[in-house]
Amino acid sequence: MGYRGVVKGNLVVLEEGIELPEGTQVEVTPTMEPPKGSPAALLEVWGSDVPGGSWGAVEKAVEELDHADCEYERKPHA
Repeated sequence: MGYRGVVKGNLVVLEEGIELPEGTQVEVTPTMEPPKGSPAALLEVWGSDVPGGSWGAVEKAVEELDHADCEYERKPHA
């Protein structure tokens, strides 16, 4: 059985609600998940539901949204 967590310093903090007995030996395998909301994350989620011929349009839309998001973040907001 596997558990998920995040490294903080040199410790692995497990997701809330997971408790292992003190001294339990574990094996840690880093995952390379894209940041939530990033174009790569969206493509990963959509990957199984997008018809093959639509990939170009999906990738273009994700790139345009990412560009618009970057432009928005550069502008000062009140």
